[in-house]
Formats: sequence, structure tokens, C-alpha cells
Amino acid sequence: MNTGLSIEEIVFINNLLYLDNLGGPKGTFLSEVNETKTIGDYIDSVLDNASEIDDSNEYFAGMTGFECKQILKAAGKNQHLRDIIIESVHFESTSAGGGKSALLYDPEGNEAIVAFRGTESDAEWVDNVEGLYMIPTAFQQNALNWYQSLDLTDCDVITVTGHSKGGNKAVYITLMDNTVDNCISFDGQGFSDEFIDKYADIIRRRQDRIHTICAESDYVNLLLNEVGTKQFYLGTNYGRLGFGENHCPNAILFFDEYDDAFLWKAQGQDPKMADLDKMFNSFIRSIPAQEKEDVAKMVGNIIIGAIRNNQDAIFSTFSDKRYSESASDLLAFILRYKMKYPKMVESLKEILSQNNIDTDVVGVVDFITNHSFLVKLIGLFPWLTILVLRLKGVDKNVLTLLKRHKELFKFLVKVADKMNIVNPDITSGADKKIEMKAS
Repeated sequence: MNTGLSIEEIVFINNLLYLDNLGGPKGTFLSEVNETKTIGDYIDSVLDNASEIDDSNEYFAGMTGFECKQILKAAGKNQHLRDIIIESVHFESTSAGGGKSALLYDPEGNEAIVAFRGTESDAEWVDNVEGLYMIPTAFQQNALNWYQSLDLTDCDVITVTGHSKGGNKAVYITLMDNTVDNCISFDGQGFSDEFIDKYADIIRRRQDRIHTICAESDYVNLLLNEVGTKQFYLGTNYGRLGFGENHCPNAILFFDEYDDAFLWKAQGQDPKMADLDKMFNSFIRSIPAQEKEDVAKMVGNIIIGAIRNNQDAIFSTFSDKRYSESASDLLAFILRYKMKYPKMVESLKEILSQNNIDTDVVGVVDFITNHSFLVKLIGLFPWLTILVLRLKGVDKNVLTLLKRHKELFKFLVKVADKMNIVNPDITSGADKKIEMKAS
């Protein structure tokens, strides 16, 4: 890679993209008022109004005012970063997901930096999961169209980057346009098996330009197949946002008392996330191609419910006729997978707990696994089922959960039925890889 940017500088840039309304409208990084100004100009203007920033307020992407000021102070000490020019900003229409991005210019290396912000809306979350079955997704193509509208011919080096969905867009552009020299994706999701197969020759030729940086416990980068190389970093895990904090853009930034920032390499991916990665890949590969769109919509709905911390919306997805078939496929697969790989249960419990979801649901999961025949026999009669469960000594919290969501009973019957035909050993959970081109 021939970029003049360090990994720390890339992380700073991706964090700056999220800063909105710090101390007022001029505190928004991706604003037309900042075009032709330097990053240093932006940082100074915001810190001049630091007293207007509420330390405890969450501004965007899970970052509080205090955390935003930490980022600005640390980034402001980096003269190379300060001298980078904000050439232009770009906003997709609301109907196109509302994605935001910027063209930056580093005069020191005559380098163009095209940076994409992460998921902006529910529509972009839907587009994220559409990658399970659609090649390309609409918003990937929108990003490529904007990139190709830029005149970068006078630049010696072109680097693309982005966090989350922005990272996925950056990788897609690198594969689709040969002008990109470097791609540094930050916690971006991967690509479907079908995408990897379709573009295998291009991936082979260009994946050496692609590097992904990830928080060790991030839950987005594990989706689908990665392309290029990957390095994991320790996460701060403050705990304020629970599990969701692992995907915040500042998750891998550590600060000392002098407002200096540091990144620390991790030995690898958090084991519980590696478990989830393999299980999800294996599940997706078990679904017939014609059903993947339904699965994608179901997963997207669950993700949106989780982001909003709406447990009832998640459970409603299971009983909703639009999603129940796909959701029962997923739960039946997880239950069979659990029987083969028991440690998955502990990983799942920890993830649910950190995401403020009642872990008593795992008790229901255990009951279905061990009593699938009983569930099928009496599951259509909620009160009778609860009585039988009480007589069998099932945990009181599980009974309370079932009473609160009686609509789940028909769904559980469907899951129990499907468990008889699911075999998680048929499909692999490993990422699909294309060997690097011969040197």
C-alpha cells in the first residue's frame, strides 16, 4: 500500500465524518461550509466553541460530546492530518438512503482520499442485508457512480476508506474501479458467496490493495465474506452502550491524560464473535437462493429492532407472517447448531445480555431443543403449555417471557417442526477466499 496516511490517521478521518452539530451547525464536519478548508480549520473552529458542547449528550454514532472533544484534541495534534483539505462533501438523496461522503486532499503526498460515512438510515440497513442476495446493491452502485464522477486524474495516489457501510462501499469501489490504489475499510461488512464467485478474477487481481481494520468485538465486519487482509484492534468497551458500543467508530481509540490517542493491536477476533461469524455464514449457505431475499428482510428487521433497543419489535418479527418462515429457519438452525457446538450458547447469552435483550429467551431455546415433540404437541395451546412447563420446573422468568409474548407459540411449533430437517454440518462457516494473484 502506498498511502501516506497512517492507520491512526485513517481512524481519525472516519471518526470526524460522524461529527454533527458540535457547538452549533458549523460543528458538522460533512458540511458545505467546510469545503476548501483544512481539517485543522474545522478542528480549531469546533474547539473554539467547546463550551457549547454537552459532554454527556450523545451526538452521533454513540459518541458523547466528551468523546468527540477527545477525538478533536488528539487529531488536532497531528500536523499532517491538520493540513489535509476538505475538497467537497456529497449527500445522497433520502430516497437513496441519505449516505454521506467526502473528497479530501493531502497536499504532502498529492493523494486523494475518498471517505464514506457509515449507515445513515433504516433504508441503508436494509441495503446492508440486501447484499445477501443482490449484486450489487443499489447503494453500493450509488457510491461507485459518485466516485467515478470525481476528477482525480492529477493525483498521484487515490485512497478510499469508510466505516461500517462506508467500508463496504469503499471495498466495492476498489473492486469495480481500477483507479483506486489503496482501500482501508473500517468495520465494514463483507460480500456474499455469489458476489465472490462472480468477481473472483477481479478480487484476485485487486484484493492486495484492500486492508480492513476491525474492533475485536465488532459485529458488522463478521457479516459475509471478507476481501483482502484484516487486522483486529482492542476495543475500549466503556460499557455505556452495551454490545452496540463495539461498533462505534471510536471503539478502538484509547486516550491518555495528555489527549494523545493510541491503537492497540489484538491477537485476533473475539472468540464469541468468531463463533457467531461461523454460525451465520453456515446458516446463509443452508438457505436456497430463491429464499435469501426473505431471509435478508427478516435479518434487517431484527437488526433495526436491536439498534432501537426494541425487544418487543424483535419478538414481533418472529410472529409476523412476512418474516416468520425465515425466522423459524434461523432459530431451528441455531438450535441444531447449538447441539453440535454447545459453546455457542454461552457466546449467544453474552451477546444478548450486552445488547439489553432478556437472556431468559435462551431458556426457551433450551426447552425447544430438549422437548421438541412436546412443543409440537401442545404448543398451539399457550396456557396449557405454560402449565406443563411450570409442572416441569421451568424457570419462572421463562414463563413470564412466554406469557408476555403468547404470539410466539405458533412460531415455536414451527421451529420445533423444522428442527427435524435441519443439518448444520452440511455447510461450512468459514469465509470464502480467493487466493491472491501470483507475484
